[in-house]
Amino acid sequence: MLRRRRLWESDMEAGITRRRGAFFAREHEHGLSLDEADLERAFEAGEFVMDYQPIVSIRSGAVTGAEATIRWDHPEWGALPQRVVHAAADRLGAASRIAGHAFGEACRQLARWKQQGAGVSALSMRLSGAQLGAESVFERLALSIEAFDISSSQFTLEVPEMSAPEESLSLLDRLKRLRQKGYGIVLGDFGAHHTAMSTLMVLPVTGVKFGESFTERLPGSPTAEAILSSVSRLAHDLGFTLTVSGVENGRQFELLRRFRDIELQGAFLFEPMRAEVWHERVNPRALSQLNLREPPF
Repeated sequence: MLRRRRLWESDMEAGITRRRGAFFAREHEHGLSLDEADLERAFEAGEFVMDYQPIVSIRSGAVTGAEATIRWDHPEWGALPQRVVHAAADRLGAASRIAGHAFGEACRQLARWKQQGAGVSALSMRLSGAQLGAESVFERLALSIEAFDISSSQFTLEVPEMSAPEESLSLLDRLKRLRQKGYGIVLGDFGAHHTAMSTLMVLPVTGVKFGESFTERLPGSPTAEAILSSVSRLAHDLGFTLTVSGVENGRQFELLRRFRDIELQGAFLFEPMRAEVWHERVNPRALSQLNLREPPF
């Protein structure tokens, strides 16, 4: 166990340098140069908004929850995705503030859905490396959970596979405490890096999630399909959830719905959406049209 833990620590440290460069690259790819004044104005003007993308169970054919993502509706550059928001906030020292805002809005919406009987009982949220390294982020989460009377078991934190702060032992201990409090912990972008299995053996995860970079190889890659089949069995044996995100087309969907114990997420099923249109777009008729429970064997 000690050897596995040391292996995980070294893998995490190796990824830190790459992620620092990625913070700037993600802003640069949009031709942006965001500063503290932009961030402050965005908070004051209410430019940060939340989107929700349904996560659907193959076995039940029902929505099991949603991933909540924060988006920046910039007056000049338009809709900036979460990866750009996180990159800017991490670089400008606002990781905790952004996370707190997102937690508060997500918990508020989950409580509202509960009152409406909307059938959305769980949310997941992806964290950046800087957010994972800040204790104040989790203090803000606890305050939001308490303020809106949400159970910690209704909230899952997605940990990027190669994300960790400088103090990897602190991260491990923090995740263990969160798991003890009932939060779900999902290892995101599973299989995207060589550290996947060593990380899985150490972190107190409740699920794994394949990201878009993996899903785009389906179908057509015997290796990717074999990995999916093996991880599906592993998740079943270990009692993990397995989510495949980035499902963008019918060919991917036809392959994936053969696996009965996985959950799907992607634009082919449902695009990310504002909470205001959830009832209109996510309903029994829309789910029935997906034919989730009729795999073509």
